[in-house]
Amino acid sequence: MSDKIIVTIDREYGSGGHEVGKRLAERLGIKFFDEELISRAAAITGYNEDYIRNNDEKAPEYSIPSIFTGFDSYQASPFARIQEEEFKIIREIAAEDSCVIVGRAADYILSSERHVSIFIFAPLEDRIKRKLKVVEDLPDVEYDANSMEKHVKQVDKQRRKYYEFYTDNKWGGRDVYDLLINTSRAGIDGAVDIIVAYIKGGKDKDLLSDL
Repeated sequence: MSDKIIVTIDREYGSGGHEVGKRLAERLGIKFFDEELISRAAAITGYNEDYIRNNDEKAPEYSIPSIFTGFDSYQASPFARIQEEEFKIIREIAAEDSCVIVGRAADYILSSERHVSIFIFAPLEDRIKRKLKVVEDLPDVEYDANSMEKHVKQVDKQRRKYYEFYTDNKWGGRDVYDLLINTSRAGIDGAVDIIVAYIKGGKDKDLLSDL
C-alpha cells in the first residue's frame, strides 16, 4: 500500500472510535490525529487547550435578537474560529501524508480527497457500560448509570448538531459513509480488521468492475 491512505472516523460517544482509529493507524503504519488537532488549534488561535477541548465539536450559536429583527445579525460563539482553524489543519494534514483523522466532520471537509469514511457505533447500553468502566478509577469523577446515560446522549447530541451544522449530511447516515461498524459486534480489533480488509479489497477499484 504505497499510495496515500486517508481514513476519517466519526463515532458515537463511548463506541470506541478513538481506539479504533489509533489501532488502525498503528496497523497501517500511518499518522493518527485526534487530540493533536486540539493542540495545533491552540497554537494557532492562542486559546487555552482546555477551552478548546471543552468546546470541541460544538456548533456555533445564534444570537436571540436575530430571530426577531429580520437582519443577518448572526454572531458566532468564540469557538467558531477554532472550528475554522481545525478545518484548515485537517486539509493540511491530508495533503501531507497518509493519516487517520477522528471526528471534526473530516469526511466532509475532505470530500474532494480520495478517502475512506467510517462511522463507529454501538448500542447505547454498551456505550454507557464502556464509559463507566473508563471513569471508575478516575479521582473526583462520579457517575452512576443514569448520569452517564445523560452524558452519553448529550455528547452525541452535540456531535450530531455540530456535524449537521457544518455539512449537508446526516450524522451516522448510511448513505454518508463507506462503512458503518458496530463495535459491540465486531470489537475494537475486529473493526480494525474490517477497515483494513476494505481498504485492501477496494484499492483502485471501480464501482462497476465486478459487473
